[in-house]
Order: sequence, then structure tokens, then C-alpha cells
Amino acid sequence: MSVFSRLSDIINANLHSLLDKSEEPEKMIRLMIEEMEQVQIEMRTQAARLIAEQKQLERQQSALSQQMQGWAAKAELAIGKGREDLARAALGEKLAEAKRLALLEQDRDRLAEVLAQLNADSERLGAKLTEARERQKLLVLREQTAHSRIRARAQIDHSRMHELMARFDGVQGRVDQLEAQLEAATLGQNPSLEAQFRELELNDEIERELARLKGQKVEV
Repeated sequence: MSVFSRLSDIINANLHSLLDKSEEPEKMIRLMIEEMEQVQIEMRTQAARLIAEQKQLERQQSALSQQMQGWAAKAELAIGKGREDLARAALGEKLAEAKRLALLEQDRDRLAEVLAQLNADSERLGAKLTEARERQKLLVLREQTAHSRIRARAQIDHSRMHELMARFDGVQGRVDQLEAQLEAATLGQNPSLEAQFRELELNDEIERELARLKGQKVEV
């Protein structure tokens, strides 16, 4: 079903309110514009038909006016010839043509009123269509801006993550450097526990070997 079914619905519609309430404003505005454009085409077609009818009425009016003049001339001729009966008949035709002309005048007046109302409605529809297209541009711009902000935010977050990782790597590097400096500064000063035990064991072996050598010398 169309968003708008009649011209009055379109003209009286509050586009801003309808779009604000819609869950899909982009789709809603597109359907509105399509409906308005379709109604505009129909109005132009109707206007063209009414203008054609108006021109046809004008031609008929012109023809009836000429016929009335003809019957008036015939009535004068008949009077001049003493034919009152023919004059009466001619005047009767003239009056009949005058009645038909009056009806055509009424039809032409009604057509003029319809055309005037159609033109007014067409102007109002055109204004509404312009409003809808402007709103569509704003919606498209808002959507593009939102996408741009999302992309920019993603780039910022990505850059910030790289910055944080670089800062972390820098801190880790400085810690590693400090640990290396500390290890180099204490090298040979504070042997490990295992190294101290190895030194004690080595001293014991030296003492035993020394005692053995002394014993061999006494025996000789």
C-alpha cells in the first residue's frame, strides 16, 4: 500500500513528524517522494486533458456565436422580404443557439475553476515535494557524516592502539635495559648459591689432594 493514497493526504502530511516516528526514515522519505512524483504526473495529465476540453469549448462557443449572427441576419432578411414566418423561425434558431452558448459558458466556468484548483494543488504539491527532497538530502548527509565519524573513530582507535603498543614496547625495552645494567654491575660481586657450593667443594678437593701428597712424601 502506498504511503499516501490521496492528494489531500500528501498536502496535509507533516513530513518531519512522519519521518521522526519512522524506524526507517530513509526508506520512508524515498517512498514519499515516489508517491508525490506519481501524483504530480497524474495531475499534469489531468491538467492537459482539462486544457484540451477548455480549448474545445472555446471553439464551440465561437462556432455558436457565428451561427447566432447568421440566424440574426437571416431574420432581418426575412423581415425585409415580408416573410415574418421565416423571421420567426430564424429567431427561434438564434435563441436555441443562445441557450447552448450559455450552457457552454457554464461548462467553461466550471473547467476554469477546476483548473485553478488544480494549479493551486499542483503548487502545494510542488512545495511539499521540494521539502521532501531537501529532507532526503539532509538524511543522506547525516548518514554520510555518521559513516565518516565511524571510520574516523576506528582510525583514531587503531592509531591509539599502535601508540599504546609502542609505548609498552618502549617501557619494556627500558626495563630490560635496566635489568641488563644491573646484572652487569653486579657481575662477580655476588656469586650465586650454587657457585658458592662449587667453590667449597673445590676447596675440599684441593685440601685432600694436598694431604695425600704430603703423606706420600713422609713415607719416602
